[in-house]
Amino acid sequence: MFELLSTLIFAGIAIFIAIRLYSTLGRREGHMEAPPASDPNARPSLSDVPQSHLRPAFEGRAAAGLEAIAAVDPGFDPESFTSGARAAYTMIVEAFAKGDLAALRPLLADKVYQRYADAIAARNERKQSVRTEIERIKAAEISEASHEGHIARVKVSFEAEIATETLGENGERVSGDLGTLNTVRENWVFERRTDNANPNWVLTGVAAV
Repeated sequence: MFELLSTLIFAGIAIFIAIRLYSTLGRREGHMEAPPASDPNARPSLSDVPQSHLRPAFEGRAAAGLEAIAAVDPGFDPESFTSGARAAYTMIVEAFAKGDLAALRPLLADKVYQRYADAIAARNERKQSVRTEIERIKAAEISEASHEGHIARVKVSFEAEIATETLGENGERVSGDLGTLNTVRENWVFERRTDNANPNWVLTGVAAV
């Protein structure tokens, strides 16, 4: 577990692989009903605005940042984003343990990907392998958000129960224990550009709490 955590700490959804995490990381879709016919002589009022254009104000400590993101991406939905972030967390942790660089590539910013790749290469050179099981993600909460310089940035605070162990060349256990669950608390930062047509989010940083 120490190796996984230390790598994630120094590490810092992209296409988010087959499930297209963008569809869950902040994009709502639905049928928009036509507004009812109105009396042309009547004075307009707030009730005349189609309900699909209205939404509750965001709340919490990240509210201002979420509003800024929604201002440039009206389809952004924090609840859907958080669901997608949970999926990304599982995919990235498991792909790192397996050494699956192809799975990691579209999920990570270049700098983060390189650090993961270096860690996997060093592990392979030692002829070691890692087995990791995520028992459950106990919590995933947006703790910060911002939109500056055409960059949307969302920090998600995770708390997860994870078991991991490192095995040597002959299958002997080097560290960790797959039978022992550890509580892992980390902040993951996801970013995407809002000044082009690419809708994908990537992981740009991970830090232990």
